[in-house]
Amino acid sequence: MKYLRVIGFLVLGAVISQTVLAAKVYTWTDAQGGVHFGEHPPKDVKATLVKTRTGHSDPTPAQAAAAQPQTAAQPAAANQQEFLKDPERCAQARENLAMLNSVARIKTKNAEGVFVYLTEEDKNQQREISQQIIDQTCE
Repeated sequence: MKYLRVIGFLVLGAVISQTVLAAKVYTWTDAQGGVHFGEHPPKDVKATLVKTRTGHSDPTPAQAAAAQPQTAAQPAAANQQEFLKDPERCAQARENLAMLNSVARIKTKNAEGVFVYLTEEDKNQQREISQQIIDQTCE
């Protein structure tokens, strides 16, 4: 009986958290100049919808490249290539390619979460992907 209560509270908490995440947030300024935030703005005040975001907020390399002003001497493609250079990702891609080129059987999870061995066709596709990553990230 105790377990049913715990499960019930967990389900209730999950449902409540989902409704909170889906709620719209408005902002408005009152007559005294105070700024307010809430789900339901007063009817007699002009309110604006606040765009809420969840997840990671640090800029990605692509966003940082887009935010920088472009000059004639620096085309966008050159900046993109500069941000893609990543020694750690390069090393990992080289390790992956070396493993794919070995005669070892490689086991990985499929879309259903079941472990399967890669076929030779799958290995060829992964080799191409690894080579593309090496071309992009290695200097």
